[in-house]
Amino acid sequence: MKPTTGNYVFDLHCDTITECYKRGVGLSHPDLDFSLSKLPEGYRICQCMAVFIPDNLRGQGAVRYFDQVAAFFRGQLAEHHEQMALVEDTAGIIHLLDGKRFAAMLTVEGGAVLAGELSRVESLHKEGVRMMTLTWNGANEICGGAATDQGFTSFGRQVVAEMENRRMVVDVSHLSDAGFWELCRFAKRPFVASHSNSRAVCDHRRNLTDGMFGEIRDRGGLVGVNYYDAFIREGGGSSDITDLLRHIHHFLELGGENTLALGSDFDGADMPPYLKGLQCIRPFQEALLESGLSTATVNKLFFENARRFFAPL
Repeated sequence: MKPTTGNYVFDLHCDTITECYKRGVGLSHPDLDFSLSKLPEGYRICQCMAVFIPDNLRGQGAVRYFDQVAAFFRGQLAEHHEQMALVEDTAGIIHLLDGKRFAAMLTVEGGAVLAGELSRVESLHKEGVRMMTLTWNGANEICGGAATDQGFTSFGRQVVAEMENRRMVVDVSHLSDAGFWELCRFAKRPFVASHSNSRAVCDHRRNLTDGMFGEIRDRGGLVGVNYYDAFIREGGGSSDITDLLRHIHHFLELGGENTLALGSDFDGADMPPYLKGLQCIRPFQEALLESGLSTATVNKLFFENARRFFAPL
């Protein structure tokens, strides 16, 4: 008999709610990667759901877009209240999951949502936002993204300090290399890379170098393993789960047993066939066990590391 893992899952990033808003479909739509219709039997899932702010939106346009998607999200919470609930008190995640099959944590991907106004950090926190990816690939009022060589603005430094004061998690996925290392010089609290893989395994600018991973590890942060095909294997085209397992084993070799989490990027990127949707969770766990990882390590990756990190917020 194969060893079994726990039935709790904590995923640091998906674009599902934004995709639903754009397409005008609900969270049960069967074509979604993250669909309530695909929740595997017996599992309890805490999913960070990002409002994605594209790089062509700035200023009040970004604010309005967030407000529209967040309102749609609230509508989905109301419609599916028997299955899902919003995570606001992160210390009670397990209690919430024991009453529902799905808990949603609201996040933002793209600090342009602030429109250059520091007071909007507090507004977002009151809206329920518990984590913000500082940039997408371009530059915004905070910092440069992965497609740039730009670091932080003075406003961006203030934003990080205010996020830390509010216990809103700073997310460095999509941040430029220059921005990452600059952040390391002034950040006071642990931060996360919610959906990034290993650059040593797949040389893509969106992945983390070993040095970056080490910084996040040593600060007590998290790194969410990304399922995006192009971040798993150079040139894409991954058809075997061993490609993703190489990233996980590499991070573990770097001492990341208490750092690794999931960061699927569901409904925001092209998934390889072996991770195309929630129904792949159980086979993914089994593949990790068969690759030599212990049940305890797999449970940390799938839930415990993220639960422990978010519990004090």
